[in-house]
Amino acid sequence: METVNLVSAKDKTPSVVEENADIMYNDSAKSRFRLKSPRIENYQGVDAYQLFPKGLNIDFYNDSNEVTNHASANYAIRHEKAKLMEADNNVVVVNKKGDRLTTEQLFWDQNKHTIYTSKFVQIKTADEIIYGDGLQSNEDFSNYKILNIRGTITISNNTTDKK
Repeated sequence: METVNLVSAKDKTPSVVEENADIMYNDSAKSRFRLKSPRIENYQGVDAYQLFPKGLNIDFYNDSNEVTNHASANYAIRHEKAKLMEADNNVVVVNKKGDRLTTEQLFWDQNKHTIYTSKFVQIKTADEIIYGDGLQSNEDFSNYKILNIRGTITISNNTTDKK
């Protein structure tokens, strides 16, 4: 029975554990993102995944090798086959303009290059704080849509008088 338990526990035991990981991901000779995590656990099998039980920090880069946004969370899991990452607990995303998203759960779909959540969100911009129940965005958080929006939104009127 002990042998059967060891064999069936295979998917529950990480095949590789990385401590203090610092990983740079490149595609087509260009930096795409840099991921840092105190611990990464890699699990094999039909539904292979990476677990970040102590959280992670990610910097995303554009084609000019400039950081376009930063994301962090206290916990995350990345499903390799689906190329879908779920970040949980104190999730923060900051874009190049300085807009700051905070939520408790956020999904990153690497195939569609989008981030989204159905959870409560708060976005702080230079001059406003916006709340909502859900968000859809491109992956660099430069173009986003807040669902069930509420809060104070400043609208500027840039008209000039001609004489």
